Amino acid sequence: MSEEILLLSAPLVVLELILKLVCLRDWMYRDRFNGLSKTAWLLIFLFVNLFGPIAYLVYGRKHHGND
Repeated sequence: MSEEILLLSAPLVVLELILKLVCLRDWMYRDRFNGLSKTAWLLIFLFVNLFGPIAYLVYGRKHHGND
């Protein structure tokens, strides 16, 4: 049973790690954010599983033109 759970949860873990890496890369080069400070967004996407990175990518980034 535990081997089945590992196989089923592995794609979610990989997806979460990829999202966190994308967010971290974007966070390092961005100066302006929506709503919260730079440090608050870092804590959100690092410690709120799966929904933190999604919230950052959807709402946290401040868009200026085409960036």
